Amino acid sequence: MAGQKSRAALLDFIDYLSRKGLMNKTTASARKAAANNVLGILDEQEAGDISSIDLDEVMLRFQNLNGMKYTADSLTTYKSRVRSAIDDFLSYVENPMAFKPSTSLNRKAQDRTRATDGKASKDRSPMRAPNAALESASPPLVASLVLPIPIRADLTVYVQGLPYDLTQGEALKIANVIRAMAVGD
Repeated sequence: MAGQKSRAALLDFIDYLSRKGLMNKTTASARKAAANNVLGILDEQEAGDISSIDLDEVMLRFQNLNGMKYTADSLTTYKSRVRSAIDDFLSYVENPMAFKPSTSLNRKAQDRTRATDGKASKDRSPMRAPNAALESASPPLVASLVLPIPIRADLTVYVQGLPYDLTQGEALKIANVIRAMAVGD
């Protein structure tokens, strides 16, 4: 089927996961935004078959084109989201009947099950890709949550990556960074 592994088919697939309740809407939305931004730099030929792209190379191009718009942590997050979206999509295309979406929630549940069985691994960090420029800034994998904060009637901000064991000092550090971004009173 033409376009079966295209960027457009990937974006439709992410919408499908959200609509059918196979993935949390916030997770699906974050993956779709990352995929739209990162894969948006591809020309039509490249976007026609995302299974053949080198995500490390695409991320480097994305970083070069967007310069100072994104922090190293944001780029790492985008890469992770796009990788997860592509992996799930290609898994679905290959075998729709056996497909199960990969989400961090599923991994956390599996980790808790292993921990209660006494079979937990000390190192749960995923294997790192060779692109040290993007990967070296990534923090270790820890349990974290996404905190929605409605700040206006039409605007909700999502703070992502907060560890469940956040200390007062760490919270103050995050608050100070956000306060520094404010414009005016």
